[in-house]
Amino acid sequence: MNNSDLSGQRVLLTGATGFLGGATAVILAGQGAQVRALARRPEKGVFLKSRENIEIVQGDITDAERMRSVSEGCDYVVHVAAALGGTLKYQERMNVEGTRNVMLGAASAGVKRVVHVSSIAVYGYHYEGDITEDFIQKPGRVPYNITKSQAEMVVREIGTAHDVPYSIIRPGMIYGPRSNAWTKTIFRLARLRPTPFLGDGSGFVHPIYVDDVVSMIVAALTHPMAVGEAFNCSADPAPTWRAFIGGYSQLAGHSRWLALPVFPMKIISPLIETLLTLRGEPQELPALITFLSAHKTYRTTKAQELLGWSAQVSLQTGIQRCAPWLREQGLLHE
Repeated sequence: MNNSDLSGQRVLLTGATGFLGGATAVILAGQGAQVRALARRPEKGVFLKSRENIEIVQGDITDAERMRSVSEGCDYVVHVAAALGGTLKYQERMNVEGTRNVMLGAASAGVKRVVHVSSIAVYGYHYEGDITEDFIQKPGRVPYNITKSQAEMVVREIGTAHDVPYSIIRPGMIYGPRSNAWTKTIFRLARLRPTPFLGDGSGFVHPIYVDDVVSMIVAALTHPMAVGEAFNCSADPAPTWRAFIGGYSQLAGHSRWLALPVFPMKIISPLIETLLTLRGEPQELPALITFLSAHKTYRTTKAQELLGWSAQVSLQTGIQRCAPWLREQGLLHE
């Protein structure tokens, strides 16, 4: 794919001040795209302000009229913004209705294509083995999983009804500099000596380095074979939790592992799940515990064959690339 495909093109990017959104903004702008970076709180986008080809605009995906306004004059839309937690009602407003507003805004602007960033969470926790894009989605009871699956349906419905070309990508656990969940939090766990974890860590995990996700976004924006398709974006083959967390432990200077027994957690997890459900945020903890030890891989064969995309950053390289940022955060010491 030729990077010049996006040169001079105006791209509306939602969630631009977040982890993935920020990385996407920088790479798209570096390829010559004119990025209209949507942010609920523009002050969070300080790291983008000094960069060429990036215009930060205030806006909220739950505001339908604003989404129509900011979509005007855009050639492409990349929809990254999403609520990662909260009640089902809150996440429906953000992830489902917000996506509806993004798609209707794109339709009114007559954009060339929308790339919607979904998640492997849409498959739920209960599959084993190789998981491909044509598997039936079984999001279960988890609000995030449910609403990301519903958001995909909205993209397809509006895309078809309003003739808006779209592509959907389903990333795994995105890590890299500025990642709170899969870099900062995991590193804090990994630097404990020994590093505690449920079981021996032989279950499969599904990390993907942020730059590889952005390269799939770019491919999905520009490749003719991406239209109307969904693509897994995860480590294939999948590494183990021991390799993933252990890579961060090595960064911290040790390799000690404390295998916590799984059985007691399986006993108490239904109680914790009941409390989470009463709070309106069920997480299917019993299934999630099984998920941690499962051997499953979200295959990326489809992206390789249709788009010529494959992950370029190995787990070891990706973790090493996190080191300077972890030092800036005061978490990694020489």
